Amino acid sequence: MKRLAVIDGKSVFYRGYYAMPGLSLPDGTPTGGVFGFISIAIELIKKLEPDYVAVAWDIKGTSAAKRLEIFDGYKLGRTKPQEDFYAQLPILREVLEAFNWPLYELDRYEADDIMGTFAAQAKKEGVEACLVTGDYDLLQLIDDNTGVYITRTGSTDLVRYDAAAFEAKYGIKVNQFIDYKALVGDSSDNIPGVSNIGPKAAQMLLTTYGDLDGIYAHTNDLKGAQQKNIVAGKNAAYMSQKLARIFTDAPIKIDWNAANIERTQVDKVIEVLRKYQFNSLVGRLPRHMKIGDKVIDVEAAGEVSEEKAEIVSLEVVKWPDNLRIDGPVLIDVIDDALWVSTDKNTIATKPVVEVDTSVWTALGMATVVSYDVKDVYHKLAALGVFPRFSNVHDIRQGAFLIDPLRRDRSAHALIGMEAPEPTQLLAGLWIVYGSQVAFFKKVPKLARIAQELDFPLTYILFRIEHKGVLVDPMVLHKMSDELGSEHQKLEQEMCSMVGYEFNIGSPAQLSEVLFTKLQLPTAGIKKGKTGYSTGQAELDKLRGQHPIIELIEQTRELAKLKNTYTDSLPKLADVHHRIHTTFNQDVASTGRLSSSNPNLQNIPIRTELGRKIREAFIADGDKVLVSADYSQFELRLAAILANDKKLINDFNGDVDIHTKTASEVYGIPMGEVTKHQRRDAKVINFGVLYGMSPHGLAAQTGMSFGQAKEFIEQYFKLREPIRRFIDDTLTKARTEGYVETYFGRRRPTPDIKSSNFMVRAGAERAAANMPIQGTEADLMKLAMIRVDEKLGDLGDQVLQIHDSILVECPEKNADKVANILKTTMEEIAPELGISLRVDVSSGKNWGDL
Repeated sequence: MKRLAVIDGKSVFYRGYYAMPGLSLPDGTPTGGVFGFISIAIELIKKLEPDYVAVAWDIKGTSAAKRLEIFDGYKLGRTKPQEDFYAQLPILREVLEAFNWPLYELDRYEADDIMGTFAAQAKKEGVEACLVTGDYDLLQLIDDNTGVYITRTGSTDLVRYDAAAFEAKYGIKVNQFIDYKALVGDSSDNIPGVSNIGPKAAQMLLTTYGDLDGIYAHTNDLKGAQQKNIVAGKNAAYMSQKLARIFTDAPIKIDWNAANIERTQVDKVIEVLRKYQFNSLVGRLPRHMKIGDKVIDVEAAGEVSEEKAEIVSLEVVKWPDNLRIDGPVLIDVIDDALWVSTDKNTIATKPVVEVDTSVWTALGMATVVSYDVKDVYHKLAALGVFPRFSNVHDIRQGAFLIDPLRRDRSAHALIGMEAPEPTQLLAGLWIVYGSQVAFFKKVPKLARIAQELDFPLTYILFRIEHKGVLVDPMVLHKMSDELGSEHQKLEQEMCSMVGYEFNIGSPAQLSEVLFTKLQLPTAGIKKGKTGYSTGQAELDKLRGQHPIIELIEQTRELAKLKNTYTDSLPKLADVHHRIHTTFNQDVASTGRLSSSNPNLQNIPIRTELGRKIREAFIADGDKVLVSADYSQFELRLAAILANDKKLINDFNGDVDIHTKTASEVYGIPMGEVTKHQRRDAKVINFGVLYGMSPHGLAAQTGMSFGQAKEFIEQYFKLREPIRRFIDDTLTKARTEGYVETYFGRRRPTPDIKSSNFMVRAGAERAAANMPIQGTEADLMKLAMIRVDEKLGDLGDQVLQIHDSILVECPEKNADKVANILKTTMEEIAPELGISLRVDVSSGKNWGDL
């Protein structure tokens, strides 16, 4: 039997719109709703494999006319979507035209009615109907020929409802659903139903009496308030029944030829997906919708050729006696074998353990290309091979540099194939490599970032990950016991305050304790379905109202430290008690390294307990750990980027910047600045780099809102170059669609023109901070590379924590290593013209540093 899929256009578009908020093109054109719609549509095609596809749509302002004649309050009170919702509709229509999916609208009838009518027509033609929607009203159309597929919020999953699934959900028959809605009503459509009749009562009444007519024929059998409500609501019930019923005889006919999926023009689909930068969706297209496995060149902002390339599987040839490499060589390790291609047509493969050492020598002198070079190093190390390639091109990192906001940078997404064979994968990677090289030629600054920073760093990160950092499990076990005991003690203290035992980990029970038992003020406290919120932001508002607030915060810190670190870290260590984190270059859009599995960059240091956890990270045997940490790194970079000569001179003169700032803001001599005033100045000195607001400053310093506002205004009078730099950065973001670091690393800023205030404000903060934090990231990567060159056999880098480097070395080498770290890092960029200060320390464990 052939199959028709009818998509409830606006309903599915709503799902996409709210699932992908803020997604937009570099010029600010919003695209999140369209992306979400296509994502769901592609999953629909994969799952249902329909022969025909049609889209039903509500005509704005007139589609509800027939139901408004029944009840003028129908759909009254619905919130109107923001302008960026409507701005995407022309794009959606363009996409639908590319797919050749006809869109049907009908004056006075809603999309539900069109879908119901098409389902009826499909049944007459012997075609199965699949109705795709987020609206449960369509469940009334289920029959032996019609299934309803509900899209889940924020997901591309499609949940199929047939008669059995419907009955399991509602406890009634499908043919009773309209009467169920007549009784219960529908707040989303403002269908009134019968007052005080809920789902359970409606289910019981329909099970007992069959339908609405049956219920009203037996009102004398009902008792009490239910009888009174049913009798009083009779008119509302029958009116609601009419409102809820979907028309299946609307004056419209489906054009089966137009809806035939074979009319889809794949090239046109790919073209429009590329146009709106939905490159990841191309790789998700069903295989039967592709023509000859075509792929897309990597692109960014339209600067790479639009030409398509066709993947032709590489020919597997015999492993050569002598591997000659005259140009770039593409490699990968698949199933413990080395795959090597020195041209775009052929490839040779051989088990790694059988590869001659001369091959590694040859590769060490070539430009080695791979999707993930660091991963290749790890695969080779697992097989006992430890080469180092002098020049590499990491395709995964290249894709990140070209577009750090791209959602899917997997190899499959880059080449546009879901499940390629190895020969297809590597052939596709040749194509992507070529497009990346073409892009970098057009953007030389970014090419330098790739070739001098990101690509060379892959080997250093592999070394750090492979070696790991040593931990003492006994220290962690002992601390875990101490944290558990302290947590239990605080719990008992809180229960004594309240007068009964409760679960501190239960938001509902804690809310009951704070706002019912203790009667703490609820003004300004967020309220959810289960009561008032007890999140950290709400606890901040209650600080000082009762001593239990401080105890709650202490127990939460204890629980986090215990669960996240002291209990978990020993389980993640290898047999030698070393923990091997993963460093990612392609997560933070600023280019900053991130750490995962586990995250060793996020171990808290601001509290005594957090600092104690670092004591468990130790040096092996007679070795020590040496730490080198940039002092006030981002603030110094802000001074350079903003050309704040006064601030630069203060740094170069080794002036205490925070004391000087407090002195200038408060208008007092530096010698009279108090510790509290210096702390306030320190908060704003760093906070301004992240767009700190008066509310934020007030929360962190204890100032009133007015004082914080005045403090920031006075600060920017003193730091006018920084204010101007931030303004200029935002202007660049709006006019050019990206911001960049001192060295040229780019971050696109598509959301800077969003009509959604929250999205736009977040984009402005990210844009203002990126040049500073991104420049810091660039310099840290350069420092790691230079330190690696100079360390030699003196020691090994074992961790990088944003603006610091940790080295493990024999104690006899500690002074030499400390000197290398300090001089290398301080002299990393003399062209900046500002003093970079590095603090160095050493000890047997990380907590001593």
